[in-house]
Amino acid sequence: MKIVRCLESLSSYAKRLVSSKAQAAKPSEPLFCEKLWKECAEENMLRPLNRDYVSLHGELNGINHFFITGANPELMSKEFMSTGLTPKEMISMADIEFKRLKPTKEPIRAFRCIGEKPDFFSEYKLYRKRLNIKKGDTINMREYAYATSDIKYARGYLTNDKGILYDIEIPAGARVSLKGYGVNNEIVFPRSSKFECVGTQRVKSQDEDYLCVKLRYVIPE
Repeated sequence: MKIVRCLESLSSYAKRLVSSKAQAAKPSEPLFCEKLWKECAEENMLRPLNRDYVSLHGELNGINHFFITGANPELMSKEFMSTGLTPKEMISMADIEFKRLKPTKEPIRAFRCIGEKPDFFSEYKLYRKRLNIKKGDTINMREYAYATSDIKYARGYLTNDKGILYDIEIPAGARVSLKGYGVNNEIVFPRSSKFECVGTQRVKSQDEDYLCVKLRYVIPE
């Protein structure tokens, strides 16, 4: 029952984050999430997993619109496709499992591409903001961001070879979800992951026009 209560608390916290109604805790008090993770640890819910990926590795992309465009919050409590889980339950399960993943032993280089967005797309403002990124800036990817160690595969997501290519350095010790092997790895980052921009380069020719942004994944404390 304690585990169930802990999961219910985490689900409630996730819902408040998605609806952007969570209130900041007083500076002198521990944050709600800090209290929650402490409780989960005490219940032995954060024991290490014997695998390199979260259970919902392939399904999390389907609920990313809740974080990016602010989809209808009522859908958070309705079953998502054939998972047998609601988005709220998927978030709770994934967030706990990301905490339980084994830290990576070696650095990983990954790539993520965002195709050019027309001005009538809901993501257009965010896309334009990312185009103006500078060295030293920090990006907060609110969704469960996907990437791959196969740059050719990643570039397939550029719209007519236009958009943004993120060249991401993942330091050893990161807890990210990995499936595949070597150059075929697919990587999923925990939601609200932060990345530091270490440089940008415009790649432009007759056939392509995109911004290459070099990022370094910031391992959460």
